[in-house]
Amino acid sequence: MVAVRTMTWEDVITFLPTEVRPVNMTTAAGERLPATLLTSDEASRLPSSRLGQRIGYDASGDWLVYGRDEVLVLWDEMTDETKWIRTPIETLLDIAPTNQRLIELIEQVNEGTLSPNELPRRRNVPSRKDLVEWLCAVRVGKLTFENVSDFAADALERTEDMHVDPRVVDGLRFLHGIDLQVEPGVYMHEKKELERWIDELQEMED
Repeated sequence: MVAVRTMTWEDVITFLPTEVRPVNMTTAAGERLPATLLTSDEASRLPSSRLGQRIGYDASGDWLVYGRDEVLVLWDEMTDETKWIRTPIETLLDIAPTNQRLIELIEQVNEGTLSPNELPRRRNVPSRKDLVEWLCAVRVGKLTFENVSDFAADALERTEDMHVDPRVVDGLRFLHGIDLQVEPGVYMHEKKELERWIDELQEMED
């Protein structure tokens, strides 16, 4: 698997809104909180804190801070108390995650550390490489057959009126049925077939 590239401060500030925007977020403890995102101009003028860069604030005035490794923290500057935010930065910024980042987030949903409604709404149009990465993630246990089927269904719906590589569309249609079961708990397609599917996707002409 390719390492997931973290989103730098330069990336984040590019995606901050041009006007202040309300957002909802969830703490690591499961507390649902409203917050307000700063504009990119406002955030760029604020000094960094020991925890990272300020990108917003909540109703009580605590700072929403973006730190290294894509960590989000709600920080009370007066008391120095912190609350860790589990909602992904891509969700707050309303941007599409990279394919590897999406796999990482779905893995968190599967583990129960992230709720499905916290996933980013935006998704990129998948490439054949992305399809291969989905299957590789199933092979190593990061994703399930159901996850890949959901990815494919979502992509097919989003790209219905778009010009997409026909080979990608064919791959998505196939992957949409990857979770079919012949009986409860027994899949029509076995994991040992993954290598063949991966090879076939990789061997398609560019």
